Amino acid sequence: MFSFNFKEDDIETNATESNGEMTECEKSETQGVSIEPKLHDLKTLLETLPSKVSYSTIEIPKADGAPVLIPRRELFDIKAQLMAEDQTLNQSIVAGLSADDILPSVYEGGFKTWECSLDLAQYLSEVYCGKKLSDEAVRHIIEVGAGTSLPTLVLFSHFFKNSHQRKHPIHLWIADYNISVLEACVMPNLVLTWHLAHFEAVAPREGDLEITSNLISSFLEDISDKSICIHGISGAWGDAFCQILDPLIDPYHLENMDIMFLASETIYSPSSIRSFVRVLSRVLRATRSAEGTTKALIAAKRIYFGVGGGVDEFLKILEESHGSANSVWESKGTGVGRVILEVVMNS
Repeated sequence: MFSFNFKEDDIETNATESNGEMTECEKSETQGVSIEPKLHDLKTLLETLPSKVSYSTIEIPKADGAPVLIPRRELFDIKAQLMAEDQTLNQSIVAGLSADDILPSVYEGGFKTWECSLDLAQYLSEVYCGKKLSDEAVRHIIEVGAGTSLPTLVLFSHFFKNSHQRKHPIHLWIADYNISVLEACVMPNLVLTWHLAHFEAVAPREGDLEITSNLISSFLEDISDKSICIHGISGAWGDAFCQILDPLIDPYHLENMDIMFLASETIYSPSSIRSFVRVLSRVLRATRSAEGTTKALIAAKRIYFGVGGGVDEFLKILEESHGSANSVWESKGTGVGRVILEVVMNS
């Protein structure tokens, strides 16, 4: 187990050096039994929502206009739900939330908002959310290691506010290691984002939202009217994970398809970078071999002290897979450097 020294709130700002042995951490992750990947239906995930969620709102700055407002479920509220459900795995996750940020092969930090996800969310809000939506292709957004899913939420808010009935649908694929993150964090955040976008003039920026059957019905009806489809994936990266995405990236169906692959803080552990690159390269290569278009954006710290991962290790493994990356954004100032990389496959 290791910790990045989050504060009590759920936004991580500084990865600190650790005196723990990285080899022991990697050993634990390698020996642990990984969760088998599984595709989850939106309606089934929504059925797990509690009757009420507590939330606050993050402002995602925009250089050329008003900030994007993204509501998130409060961490204390998530903990309360996990503890009330009294499942063995949930209790292990709650223990991890109290003492460590990650429990390898058990909980991968999805309930907390990692700093680089804020970077990627802001980048997307500035670069993409000011553009008029094209309806010339089926659009797929794939976010892996999503956690609180801020980057996808920024795009979802944009799509909802700017999409009318479309000829081609928009698909949001949201993946996290733990299904409990999808159920207790991602689903509430999606409903909260929809609610704020729909009732922005009157919705409070923090408080409680009652989750009623009428509210969920309205949510499903609205996203259907705007041709937005939402899918959840839980479990570990690898071949089985790729098989879930195979129908999506079938070269025979990629014509007139746009795919955006997003990830934040997914390269902190050397033992999982190869699996991550395998998924990333499979999506990029499939699209490259057809007439579809793909953009892959990876947000990360340059180095994760005490853990062993970081940009250099990622680029090394990416190069072995015949890929490369260019920095499209870099943090300024002191502290651990952060970047957003745009990745391409060269062959």
